[in-house]
Amino acid sequence: MNISYSPIQSPKDLQIETETVKSLKVVGETVGQLVLANKTCINAIKIDRIKAHILKSTDRVFKDKIIKDGIIRKEIFYVNPDNILRFLSEDVPFTLNVDIPGLSPGPFTHVQNHVLDIKIDHHLKPARQCFPGCLEQIIVAHIHFVAAEWCQLELVTSVR
Repeated sequence: MNISYSPIQSPKDLQIETETVKSLKVVGETVGQLVLANKTCINAIKIDRIKAHILKSTDRVFKDKIIKDGIIRKEIFYVNPDNILRFLSEDVPFTLNVDIPGLSPGPFTHVQNHVLDIKIDHHLKPARQCFPGCLEQIIVAHIHFVAAEWCQLELVTSVR
C-alpha cells in the first residue's frame, strides 16, 4: 500500500474563495396549546360532526414572547328536529401566548408556525319542542412555533 503525503502549504499560499449567503438562524421553538370553551344555541337533536381550522391569524413578536391572534372556523353538521341534516358555520376568536427565551422583535425576525392538530369535544343539550338546544364545545389546538432571525454568512466555496 502506497501512501503519499502532500506538503503542507502555509496559509499565505492558499487562495480562498467565499460567497455571502443569507440564512435563517433558529432562535427557539416551542409548541403552544390553545384551549377554548364555546356555547352555541342550535336547533339540533344530534351532532353529526364538527370540523375546525384556523381561518386567519396574526403573530406579534415581543421580547421572549409571541402572541398569536386569530379566528377558528367551526363547521357543524347536525340533525334538526325534522330529521334533516343541516350545516352551521361559526367563527370563534382566540389569542395564544407562547414564550421563546432569547427572542427579540426586529426587522430580521421571522416567525413560522404550523397547526399540529385541532380537536373538539362537545356535549349537546338537544332541542325540545320550541326550545333550541345548546351545544357546549371545548376546542383544543396544538401549534408549533419556530422563531428565527435572518443573518449573513460567509461560506468558503473553494480553496486552492
